[in-house]
Amino acid sequence: MTELIAQQLLNGLTQGMAYALVALGLTMIFGVLHVINFAHGEFYMLGGLAAVLGVTTAGLPYALAIALAVVTVSIVAWLVDRIAVAPVLDTRDGPATVLLTTFAVSLLIHQAVLQSWGPAPGRIDGLPGAISFGSIVLGYQRLLVLVAGIALLAGIEFVLRRMAIGRKVRAIAQSAYAAQVVGIDIITVRRVTFIAAAALAGLTGALLVPVTLFSPAMGQHVIINAFVIVVIGGMGSPIGAVVCGLLLGVLEALASTVVPQEIGTAIIYALLLAALLVRPQGLFGSVRT
Repeated sequence: MTELIAQQLLNGLTQGMAYALVALGLTMIFGVLHVINFAHGEFYMLGGLAAVLGVTTAGLPYALAIALAVVTVSIVAWLVDRIAVAPVLDTRDGPATVLLTTFAVSLLIHQAVLQSWGPAPGRIDGLPGAISFGSIVLGYQRLLVLVAGIALLAGIEFVLRRMAIGRKVRAIAQSAYAAQVVGIDIITVRRVTFIAAAALAGLTGALLVPVTLFSPAMGQHVIINAFVIVVIGGMGSPIGAVVCGLLLGVLEALASTVVPQEIGTAIIYALLLAALLVRPQGLFGSVRT
């Protein structure tokens, strides 16, 4: 039983890292644009699709397929921003309108992929081989997800704290009006943030498809969990997104060893309800005055 728990813990950390990266992108968008992007899960799915097509159809090595996924999702995100986000962002009901427009984009992307690909899952091989610790096995692909995730989190922290674009992002997150007064191009920074967050989701999808398989519905599952993470961690809190993402992945994996998946999902939603009732601003969020 101990070895089973240890194995599930490793598996949960892999999935939790994916949740953390997707939720981090979601909270970046909320922190800078102050909107909720319902299409964010489809960016994750499109990253997985691009990687699968790159390997199976174009015959690309897996590393190039990952790069293809990032480029493809970045282009789609640019189009979504130009068509569905930027035109309505600064209107009177901007946040609510963006919520509706990105929800519509999510449905369009999902149905387009479902009709063209079909409901059948897709699979590609990632890094072969594994490390064994007795009966506990950590595949190199899962290890890649963990290492890449840590590197991405460290890189994002460096950009936000040490680079000019990061300081502009933090300034707009604190006050878009004040940032505009001092000469920051908030439109460009918003667009860069939106595209970067989407590219992060696409990269995560490309890293996960060798582990979890590709499915047109994979984005819908991950975005629901990402919303749970962002709410529990605190809207706009990067630390909350990372910590709660990892914890949720581990909780899911450990719960699957003792209860059916449906009950495990119910437990997660119960935690969301409890968080909203006890601490609405989230574990790492601040009270808005």
